[in-house]
Amino acid sequence: MKTKAEPIIVEHFHYDRVASDAKPTTDVQVSLTEVEATGDGAGGKMAAGKIFQFSVPFTVTLDGFQVSGLIRRIVQLLDFNGEPSDIPAEEMQKLSRPLVEYIETLTYQITIVAIDHGVQLDFQPNDADSDKQ
Repeated sequence: MKTKAEPIIVEHFHYDRVASDAKPTTDVQVSLTEVEATGDGAGGKMAAGKIFQFSVPFTVTLDGFQVSGLIRRIVQLLDFNGEPSDIPAEEMQKLSRPLVEYIETLTYQITIVAIDHGVQLDFQPNDADSDKQ
């Protein structure tokens, strides 16, 4: 599937130290919202394919720290005019993976500075169909 993607936006990213005995948790959600182009040329842009906003809110607690935040990206699926449920699970994973990688990268970088060793996260999808919302 051909796409036209805007840059990834970090809406917010937060790091906190927590008790070393805090229960490890991982909550990373991918949601998809259809958006409409506005302004000059909006009609032509929409004719090229539907536009979606991928949002990834997250909270991860590990090893005495917690990171949380929200990462977003606007992606146009060229020559696609269906519904979000029509997007194959494999394609959803491919489209959302760069946002999840941002969480992994930001977490590694902040933990290098904050706790003097980088914590490498490696998120894998649990159930591809549950990623569609």
